[in-house]
Amino acid sequence: MKKAEQYGAELAERHGSLVEKTVAELYRRHPEMKARYGAAGRERCREDIAYHCLVLSESMNAADANIFLRYVAWGKSVLVNRNVRTDDLIDCLLIMKEVIAETVSEATEQLAEEQIQLALDSFESFADMPPSCIDPSSSLSNLANSYLEALLSSDREQARKVIQSGGRNGLGMVDIYRYVFQPVQREVGRLWQVNQISVAQEHYCTAATEMLMGEVSAGKLEAKHDGHFFVGACVAGEQHAIGIRMVTEVMEAQGWRTYLTGANTPTASLVEMVKRLNVDVLGVSCATAMHLPAVRQLIGAVRDCGQRTRVVLGGKMFNEFPDLWKKMGADGFAEDAVSAVRVAGKLVGRALSRMER
Repeated sequence: MKKAEQYGAELAERHGSLVEKTVAELYRRHPEMKARYGAAGRERCREDIAYHCLVLSESMNAADANIFLRYVAWGKSVLVNRNVRTDDLIDCLLIMKEVIAETVSEATEQLAEEQIQLALDSFESFADMPPSCIDPSSSLSNLANSYLEALLSSDREQARKVIQSGGRNGLGMVDIYRYVFQPVQREVGRLWQVNQISVAQEHYCTAATEMLMGEVSAGKLEAKHDGHFFVGACVAGEQHAIGIRMVTEVMEAQGWRTYLTGANTPTASLVEMVKRLNVDVLGVSCATAMHLPAVRQLIGAVRDCGQRTRVVLGGKMFNEFPDLWKKMGADGFAEDAVSAVRVAGKLVGRALSRMER
């Protein structure tokens, strides 16, 4: 095990103790928090600190402080746009640093302190309002924005008409997925982050997009399968499945035999499927650092099961850190459905399609 991974592993091993000590010390220093947030607030605080510690350990594992920095920046944006004090987050990070120093080895403490201090030093520079996920320079940005507007107006029929207009103008399934559905879903997530839509609205947008994906994919030409087998999945705990669904449907349209397990798939079930179906490529989606331990566990289990299955990683987490897949021990990374077809095909020596060239 590399040194960075040893340090991250030590922090992970002490996770429960670190969380409880940090919560206790935070409330000891700030007794007013009990009245401010109530009993439920303490439990929510415990959950948040558990995430802080988990992401920090993963950032240390990857020897990439930007993972923790990006996470803290996201947290600041969530708080600022909900008019919640950011001082609590800063105090929490300071106390975490102290508790870690008392709990782990000197080498682990030094690396953790460096990353926490870097986040504290950078805190004021983190943007309150991250930019839109819809690229204004894209030739299809107007279509994507029209589709988003329909979703935010809870007008699914208008959203359908927007997509149908794209089809009439020559857009195929891959273009609609890549330049409309994908950026719009990312933008929906950003809008929740900055408190411009509710969780219910976010879920509505996702459900509407999934329904329209079914309509768009139903009109695609049936491709002749060449025998190569692709399974698309989200690791245990990961609920963001729309991206891996897009990947799987594009793979099928390009001639792959496919199987989609969707969200929150237990490792043991995936490994059993890999063995039973003799899977060529397993595509795994991960949106947040909190689920990286499950990704690492899954890759290890696939390696140990005796199959020659290749693992390709994707999702928001790996799009933000394009070299992270190598540190996880995967065989490849795909930023979207089109690159997934190209990367998976290269791994199994499959001839390129016209779309991939």
